[in-house]
Amino acid sequence: MPNDELPIPIFDTVLNGVTVKGSIVGTRKDLQEAVQFAAEGKVRTNIETRKLDEINDVFSMMEKGEINGRIVLTLE
Repeated sequence: MPNDELPIPIFDTVLNGVTVKGSIVGTRKDLQEAVQFAAEGKVRTNIETRKLDEINDVFSMMEKGEINGRIVLTLE
């Protein structure tokens, strides 16, 4: 959360379809520690690549909740 008010230009926000969401989960210190973990290489991502031809299989896996991480489609 910001230390002060957060002025938001309503006109631009509405016209551009911008959504502003907030959360009170965690503190600034928690965020700082999370970013530090990533900077130290302690955060790993699960990324799998699949060919675009496999899009239907990927959708099926997604619907079944079988994707652990991210799947990147390649145009090969």
